[in-house]
Amino acid sequence: MSLLNNKNISFYSRFCLLGLLFLLNGCSDLKKAIIHDYPKETAFVYKNEIVVTGLQPKQFKKEMELSLDQYWDDSLKAKYIRQFGLFKTLVQPIQFQPERIPRAINYMQSYLASEGYNHAILTPSFSIDTIKNEYRTTISMKVDLQLKTIIDSVYFNLSEPALQKLAIDNASKSYLQKGTAYSNQLINNELDRLVELFRNNGFYNFTKEKIFVEVDTLDASLMEVNLDPLQQMDQVISANQTNQANPKWKVSIQLRNAAANATKIYPIGKQLFYSDLSINDNPDSVITQAMPNEDNYKSVVHLYKKPLFKTSIFEEQSFIKVGEPYNESKYFQTLNNFSSLGAWQQIDARTTLKNDSVYLHYLLVPSLRRSISTDIEGSKNSAQLGGGNLLGLATSLTYRDKNVARKSIPSITSFRTGVELNLNNSKDQLAQTLLWNVGHTYSFPNIIIPFMEHRHAKNYATRTNFILNGSSINRLDYYRLKSFTTSWGYEWKSTTNSAEKTFIYKPLNIEMYQLNKFSKLDNLLKLNPFLRSSFNDGNVMSQTFTFIHATPSKKFTNQHNFIKLGIEEAGAITNIIPSLNNNIYTYIKAELELRKSIKLDYSEWAFRFMGGWGNNYSKDKRLGGALPFFKQFTAGGPYSMRAWGLRQLGLGSSNFYDTSSTSKNFDRFGDIQLEANIEYRFNLFQWGSYKLGSALFADMGNIWNARDTDADPKAGFKLNRLYEDLAIGVGTGLRFDFNYFIVRIDYALKMKDPTRATNNGWLDLHKMQWTEVKPNSMRVNNYAWQFGIGLPF
Repeated sequence: MSLLNNKNISFYSRFCLLGLLFLLNGCSDLKKAIIHDYPKETAFVYKNEIVVTGLQPKQFKKEMELSLDQYWDDSLKAKYIRQFGLFKTLVQPIQFQPERIPRAINYMQSYLASEGYNHAILTPSFSIDTIKNEYRTTISMKVDLQLKTIIDSVYFNLSEPALQKLAIDNASKSYLQKGTAYSNQLINNELDRLVELFRNNGFYNFTKEKIFVEVDTLDASLMEVNLDPLQQMDQVISANQTNQANPKWKVSIQLRNAAANATKIYPIGKQLFYSDLSINDNPDSVITQAMPNEDNYKSVVHLYKKPLFKTSIFEEQSFIKVGEPYNESKYFQTLNNFSSLGAWQQIDARTTLKNDSVYLHYLLVPSLRRSISTDIEGSKNSAQLGGGNLLGLATSLTYRDKNVARKSIPSITSFRTGVELNLNNSKDQLAQTLLWNVGHTYSFPNIIIPFMEHRHAKNYATRTNFILNGSSINRLDYYRLKSFTTSWGYEWKSTTNSAEKTFIYKPLNIEMYQLNKFSKLDNLLKLNPFLRSSFNDGNVMSQTFTFIHATPSKKFTNQHNFIKLGIEEAGAITNIIPSLNNNIYTYIKAELELRKSIKLDYSEWAFRFMGGWGNNYSKDKRLGGALPFFKQFTAGGPYSMRAWGLRQLGLGSSNFYDTSSTSKNFDRFGDIQLEANIEYRFNLFQWGSYKLGSALFADMGNIWNARDTDADPKAGFKLNRLYEDLAIGVGTGLRFDFNYFIVRIDYALKMKDPTRATNNGWLDLHKMQWTEVKPNSMRVNNYAWQFGIGLPF
């Protein structure tokens, strides 16, 4: 009893300390800072402040202050680091030089002009606080943004008729539109857009230096002739007031005096692919020398030393045809396409003019074609003293070929085997799960559709994937699941301005399963017959669609967003053809994952929401009712609800798994999942290129059946029971960052357990107990240690 009390006091103290650390780390402006190597009795820069005023929203002002803070002159910027996630340290303090303030003003004004604030007023000030022999200088900059300048009109005055027509025909895509705010950045973007437009339409020699923008800031009323001096003065005053209240500028885009070749259209003459260069070859020398072998095929010329690649692949993967006008976007897209194939480790390019046409030279250095690699994996999960203290060990052997059939078709053959060990439990056997898996994948570098000619998807890199996979999972004393799966699918991927979109569609996905049930599972099914619909011999014939979008925020550069949507439909085709509808599951399943990260100066916030839903709509009494267990959702472990063991959370607030000795430690599966996570990540210290970080986190969620059953009440999803069913865990951890990978150790506490019979499921901090005894006499922990590789999300 005395030992238990000591544990209670220790836990309560640690919990309070954890909360204090969270509060201190959440503070963006610490009142005190540690200063190293400051100049004694000399004013040094201690702090920089930006104060933005105006009618703009509060959040916008805050973002503007953060942006302007990057434009202090280096000689006026206080440089801080955060140590141990807590102490803010000023390193190498800089002697205060007030004569450098005008330089900072110029930098900030240039940035503000690029954002459209051409009339901003910047007012600098500074103060010196003396603390012992430290002369701490705080430099402040008050920024009154004023109104943005509005574009009154936009004109294209290009002296070359072909360029003028192109510009007018594409004016709807212009960054400069009447009524929008003027900014230097928009002007720069518009010039880049026009240059790209012209170079994509054959104007190979056209560059940004050959075009400029003229801005008319003069009020038209000042051009009116008036001989009365007083009226002239009124005109000037009135124009100035109008300009301050509603500043408007006229924009004209014009050509400089350019050579004739700058406005000439050039066609594509040849595409030359040098397919097997060495890393030491000089590209400029290669294109002037003859190669030992040359093949001509349709629009391409293949030059090589050894026949490592078939010539037809270069025609298939190029977006360009000989004779069409030079198009720079297609040229770069072709380069990116070959880079993504993986058969070449380095890709370079050159362009030359010959006979009034453009020759495109692609210089390719092959990668090592074949490779064999081995991996060893490990994971630790400690949640239940009675049997949830698990150690997972696995090893895999992978063979890769990057150039199958000499057509840059990558293939991967893998073998993986593993074991899940049950530690610290003398009553059960050591090995809990045995598994092996053999897989083979072909990834064709184009879209292959029977009886259809190959065509490129505009702006997308495309692949056709063919996958074969066989596996066996032996959950000792419960079941053995053998499977063979195969699928045929397509992938489209594009990257634009750091935003990546991926579409994956599998029109054919076939999965065949053989399930052998053992004694413990049979006993469990007797207690809960509803589980029989999940644990049946059945096969899957489905089609799947996945959409992934990862992109930085358009408004806030320090934020990043991620969306993943997946849908699987099974059985619709077989229902139409009765002869195929034998032992086939019929269901629809949808998953959604949303992630967001916000990077701060010394830390990062990370958020995730996951939702999943599945519905087995089969009328077959044996295969209907619930999703097959290998398609259901699970919660708990290093990457989901970390206060619970692997697959040990759920279902809802049902205590079915806690009331029978047969069901203890058995994995929980559900047709519905909801989960939300939040993490505050920060660095503790850095040693060379290695970092030690930490995090404070909270997880909330659960899994459910689609409906309640008599044998397992409170396992189904009910909206009015959502608060009761939600599980909540909080914790902290360490992250060892070795650059190439992160090793993570997390400690999490069950703050709210839906199956806890007391205090409405909430943990009583005043009567804290490290373990609890469930109705089936199994002792479980109220905490969990998790070991994982990489971040949880």
